[in-house]
Parts: sequence; C-alpha cells; structure tokens
Amino acid sequence: MFKFVFKCILFIFLTYNLNSKDAITIKKDGNKIQYDHDIMRPYLSSDQLALDTEITYAKAIRLQMGGNWEKTAELYEKIANRGHPTAQVHLGKQYVHGNGVEKSLIKAYKWFYLSDTSIGRHFVKIITEDMTEKEVEIAKKLINDFKPSYD
Repeated sequence: MFKFVFKCILFIFLTYNLNSKDAITIKKDGNKIQYDHDIMRPYLSSDQLALDTEITYAKAIRLQMGGNWEKTAELYEKIANRGHPTAQVHLGKQYVHGNGVEKSLIKAYKWFYLSDTSIGRHFVKIITEDMTEKEVEIAKKLINDFKPSYD
C-alpha cells in the first residue's frame, strides 16, 4: 500500500514541471528520513509523512467543496509547510480571495512562488501587477525565511 501511495505522490510531484534550481537534497538516514528528497519537499521524506500529507490533502479538498474555508486553509497550510506544491497553490488562491484567511497578496505571492510550479509562476506574474515594490520585497523575505516542516 505504501509503495503504491509513494509512486502516486512521486508521479504527481514529477508532473509539476518544477524549475531546476540548485536544490539541496536531504539524504536518507534510515530512521525518520526514508528517502532522499529536496529539502523544500519534506513530505517526500517517508512513506508515513507522504501518506498523511495525501490524506490531509483529500480532506482539504472535501472541505473546500463544502465551503468550509477556515478549516480548508488550516489543512492546506499544514501540508504547504511540508512542501506539497498543489496545497501551496490552493493556499495562495485562498490568500488572493480572502477565503478563510485574511486577504494578502504578500502571502499569496509566497505560496505561489514556493510551489515552484508553472501555474504558481503564472499566478505570481498576475498578482505582482497589483503589488507595490515594497510588498514584493516583503514577500521575497518571507520566501527566504521559509523553513519547511517535517511535522
């Protein structure tokens, strides 16, 4: 079961057309970290964390469909902090529209950028047109200060 879930997650991850940045790879240690992975994507570090992340993502989608925006944002934030690119894009959209969170183009920029996806880059380009230079600077500082979570 875990191998199937991991393969599905890996497939989803690889379909995102990520930039080829200078990624720092965390090497498996045989204990908490089962797989080598990009430091920005902790959810790929172990079967248990990957499974929990995908289950949480499914819950968030169901809550979103029901319009429970606050709980949706809470779940997206949890897994966005683990580096889940789709959750990062969804959370960015919630910040753009103020759905369940205080409207913030700065935080939206952060999550779109961190998703490192083509759609995230597209959204960054769009919202930057409505942001001041100071707001973009603040967003970039948030990005630089971001520390992914293994929780």
